[in-house]
Amino acid sequence: MIQSVLLVVVTALATWFIMRWVRWSPRPLNREQREIGSAKNIGTQLDGARDRASVFEIERNRLAVAKAVKAALWVTESRLNFAVPELLKMAQLWVGQSKAGSKKWKAPAGVTQIEGFDDPSSPWAAWTFEDHHWRIEGQWEPSILPEEVGEEIGACKVSVDEQVVLDMTISGKNREVMWIDALTVGPWVSDLLAFSGAQTFEAKARSSAKSARQNQERADNIRW
Repeated sequence: MIQSVLLVVVTALATWFIMRWVRWSPRPLNREQREIGSAKNIGTQLDGARDRASVFEIERNRLAVAKAVKAALWVTESRLNFAVPELLKMAQLWVGQSKAGSKKWKAPAGVTQIEGFDDPSSPWAAWTFEDHHWRIEGQWEPSILPEEVGEEIGACKVSVDEQVVLDMTISGKNREVMWIDALTVGPWVSDLLAFSGAQTFEAKARSSAKSARQNQERADNIRW
């Protein structure tokens, strides 16, 4: 009797262990299930790669924007946003003045090989000064920004010895730097500022002298 009871108990325990083992042991997957599992694994890997790429792109974009802002501030502080278009405005007239054959006009001291295109919307000027070839280009177009309807923006580019050292976009109204596409800081900056300042000073001096002569001529015709 006891043996029968023990046999029943042992059989029940064995059956219970076998059922648990069968329940928790991994069952062999068929081909469809294996493909589904593989697809899920690949999807998880791709999601992880996209997340990492997204974080990398955000960080890279943040650094790029910070670099562009720093360049715009540097150009603004150095006053290149004013000097470049002002120098272009004067230099684009040199070709016309040199071809006019006027004995009164002389090229700026040290300036040779003058070239240019006198066009208000897309001017450019080039010359050689102190063994360096300079070229300034400008292109002015209406702004597409809603808050700046009717205003112009200008893309100004400076090249020294056929290498672009500055490519900036500025507003036509107050010469505010809008963005920088290229900037190479070097000795050309001080050279351009000094050259532009000298030409501006001479232009103002000539204008002042002309005004003084006109005033004197008027005065000479006034008799009491």
